[in-house]
Amino acid sequence: MKLNIRHDTTYTYDAPMHNSIQYLRLTPRNTPQQRILEWHVSAPGETSQMIDGFGNQVTVMTMDKTVSKITLTAEGVVDLTGKPLTRDDSPFPPEVFLRHTPLTEADKAIKAFASQFSPNKRSLVRMMNRILEHIQFLPGATTVTHTAAEAFKQKAGVCQDHTHIFISCCRHIGVPVRYVSGYIHTFSDDHLATHAWAEAWLGRNWHTFDVVNLLNVAESHIKLATGLDYRDAAPVRGIRSGGGMESLQTRAWVTKAGDSQ
Repeated sequence: MKLNIRHDTTYTYDAPMHNSIQYLRLTPRNTPQQRILEWHVSAPGETSQMIDGFGNQVTVMTMDKTVSKITLTAEGVVDLTGKPLTRDDSPFPPEVFLRHTPLTEADKAIKAFASQFSPNKRSLVRMMNRILEHIQFLPGATTVTHTAAEAFKQKAGVCQDHTHIFISCCRHIGVPVRYVSGYIHTFSDDHLATHAWAEAWLGRNWHTFDVVNLLNVAESHIKLATGLDYRDAAPVRGIRSGGGMESLQTRAWVTKAGDSQ
């Protein structure tokens, strides 16, 4: 299935922003599951390319001029092959993904919840369903700084929170698991095209767990980046000087090739 993707990100500042370094994880990799036919990232500053510690492709953008707005655009065509995840493509052994982070640390409530499940695929699918029953999908209920424990307590969040909670539970019961950022092609108007899900290491393979969509096959998913949590795989992260308060607008479209946008 060939998909057209366009992702626009605009940062607006209420005071002059003097300089900035941004790390853009907006370029998908070629894998057995996805073939990148076309891809381009547009950014207003000077750019260079690197591979981070998790094997993600990163565009490093630097700006040393005063601006009040930054617009980033990633777009291209990806062919999804339909092949399942079959091998370890991480530069680290899977056990590295047992390590908790501040965003995924399990509190007493998550530990009690996770302890009901076993480290096998059938049980993790049950856990995925139970998480979605417990945590309402509610855009605006959380920010990127909310932890798994905070979202679990307030029983509301977005795909990032569902993924962090799933990761927290898996690591508590001894299952290596990683955070994935990317895009999804869906016919639902309720969910955004930008997306997050998890991959758990069971046996000798990684397995997909998309909590919000209750999917354990990544048949409509385009993977951008992986890491221990959102901070490792965020599409855009960086530092700046000046700028005052910042507002963010992001919009993504994922359509089948040949469909109108």
